[in-house]
Amino acid sequence: MGRSEGSRLGGRSGKLRHLIALAWLMLGLAPGPVSGADFELRDTSRMRVGIGDRISVERRGKSVPTLIALDGLGLQVDMLEVWLPRGWKKSWLSRDALAEMHARGVVPVVVHYYFGDEISKERVEAQRDAWYASVRKMAEQIRGADPVLVILEPEFNGAPPEGETAITDWPGFGDDLRTLAKMIRRKAPNALVGTCPGDFPGTPTLEPVLGPVASDLDFIAFQEMRASTDEDRSRPGYTQAGRAAVDYARYLKRAFDRPLLLGYVAISSYGGWDQTQKKMLAEVHGQTDALRAAGVFGVIYFQLFDDPEHTGYFGSAEKKFGLLTEEGRAKPVLDVFRDMTRTARDLDGGLDGEK
Repeated sequence: MGRSEGSRLGGRSGKLRHLIALAWLMLGLAPGPVSGADFELRDTSRMRVGIGDRISVERRGKSVPTLIALDGLGLQVDMLEVWLPRGWKKSWLSRDALAEMHARGVVPVVVHYYFGDEISKERVEAQRDAWYASVRKMAEQIRGADPVLVILEPEFNGAPPEGETAITDWPGFGDDLRTLAKMIRRKAPNALVGTCPGDFPGTPTLEPVLGPVASDLDFIAFQEMRASTDEDRSRPGYTQAGRAAVDYARYLKRAFDRPLLLGYVAISSYGGWDQTQKKMLAEVHGQTDALRAAGVFGVIYFQLFDDPEHTGYFGSAEKKFGLLTEEGRAKPVLDVFRDMTRTARDLDGGLDGEK
């Protein structure tokens, strides 16, 4: 995936966040806090919809809470995803921001991305203490009365750096996941913990790693990413991201029988792919019923705005995953995401009680 780092992931002051949350509650516009009982992971009666990847976005030189940016677009989501790369700061996941999300009925999804794209047996063993310390700090930050979903080390099943051992060839990684899940729950009993294998070409070989630890996880997430710069882009069916998601979800359900989250759909508009981006997300949306039948309780899109500082596997295409351009111009794909959020509300009777 790749994540650029920097203070832009932080948010406004805690005081301002608190005032915004109070204003929403006083106006009676928030759908109400979500309790752990309300967020039943095996409930697939509707598809929850979320957005990532940070609590605030840079707009015209100012840091604006993502929820406020969504308000300006008339979008209401069920989940807001926040990525924490190595070296993250507490301000990127402030308690005031979490309280504001919960006050508005939005469940935070925290992606702990310590190793990034370069993960291997050797690196985990060499950096385990620092890794655990980062997870411990995160757990202390999210502790509270309301649910927070935690995704540990997404795409751990990617190819390792040359000469190092792939995680999929090392069952010991499952022991780390189990230990971390227990640590997180001790410090934050409100947390629901999972991990996120990538949906990569070829036959999945996750059983040796996840088989022994699956029952210790609350859910399993997975991803679908597409870009014009991908060397695999001419493969038949490449643009059918929804069909691929259904197939992978069915495999995960069959192999591990855990609730599933489509943790991030990232489709780049780079290279003249504006209409292709829209078509692919529409194809994902069109597979909603099949995804729910496969045990998927939610889908999160990555991300709201294009990020000129984003780096990763897809090169220049990493900067164009947004539903809107960096300047705020809506891309054609925004209409699809808007329909996804409306469909989710309709199936739930509407956030305001009306359809």
